[in-house]
Amino acid sequence: MSPNMIRKILLVHYHELALKGENRPFFERTLVANIEKALPAAYQPKGELCFGRIIVSLTDDADEKAVRESMHHVCGVANFSFARVFSGDFETLSNYALEFLAQKEFRTFRVTARRADKQFPLNSQQINEHLGALIVERLGKKVDLHTPDITCFIEIVGKRIFLYFEKEQGIGGLPARTSGRVLSLISSGFDSPVASWKMMRRGCEVLFVHFHSYPYTTDASRENVKEIVKVLARFQNGARLFLVPFLPIQKEITAAGADERMRVVLYRRHMARIAERIALHNNCGALVTGESLGQVASQTLENLSTISAAVTMLFLRPLIGENKDEIIEVARKIGTSAISAMPYEDCCSLFLPEHPRTKTNRADVEREEEKYDGARLEEEAIAAAEVVDIHI
Repeated sequence: MSPNMIRKILLVHYHELALKGENRPFFERTLVANIEKALPAAYQPKGELCFGRIIVSLTDDADEKAVRESMHHVCGVANFSFARVFSGDFETLSNYALEFLAQKEFRTFRVTARRADKQFPLNSQQINEHLGALIVERLGKKVDLHTPDITCFIEIVGKRIFLYFEKEQGIGGLPARTSGRVLSLISSGFDSPVASWKMMRRGCEVLFVHFHSYPYTTDASRENVKEIVKVLARFQNGARLFLVPFLPIQKEITAAGADERMRVVLYRRHMARIAERIALHNNCGALVTGESLGQVASQTLENLSTISAAVTMLFLRPLIGENKDEIIEVARKIGTSAISAMPYEDCCSLFLPEHPRTKTNRADVEREEEKYDGARLEEEAIAAAEVVDIHI
């Protein structure tokens, strides 16, 4: 088999981008660029758009395992395959297919052809039937259209024929950095990393802010968050994390004698204000949290409304209708669950009352905020924030 006639490529399919109308070229170009950035530079990946597909040329020594791992972090990819591409007629196609199949272990098979080029003499069904008959005759295998041991995929596009035997699911969604920028309030738990990932999958560039109470708590919270953001950064090729000291605000709220039953709501309103300031300074269009309705006392409709009222910026809560099991399942999938399961002390666990109010209102909370200088505390917290840039 001449290397000049056939070569190995990565064949990428996308889904939602096909619905983008006049904006489609922008999304396609961005996805091509993201794929090239995600793959190891040593393989000199070069992407090419081809009628609703992306063809990525790789060097001959490209490690499939490394490429596969990288592709599972590219938002916007519906599925991908390691394929062979060549030109020719049905005889060429059948010869190559039989040669590759002869090297594989299987008893049953299916041929699935798609012919985008109507000039090819056989239509999709005819390709399925003719090639299937040859595989039965030459290799002695059996057809199984429902649960085959192997599927022979064929795509004919223009003068090119793509041949492959496996499809790997991508994470879908939209390409990273095509839907604006948001700021995620992230902790070391399961929820906020999953909420952040969901926004990345919708094409948002996500920046992160973490509030900590060090040294009253251990440094585990900050370190765990750094590790979580490193995992998430792979889905958008880098990230920025703001680490904000929150202990002075908590001390002041306690010392001022603010109603202890409202402490968590007060904490979260200050977090929201600080996050909004950071978000505006960094051209973010919304705040993101991992809140799920009814999961804890601060996440009732009334308390969420009171917290949202502290800012004017849009609040996005991607997990609002999901339960813990669903959230943990996604955390496993994206690689953050093991870190989130490690012990840590959340800043909101300090100075907590035994019976927090589940139904606060804006007027009552604002009266408690008048007991101390919250604006000054927020300004000081922002000034003391540490910025961590994570590069991939």
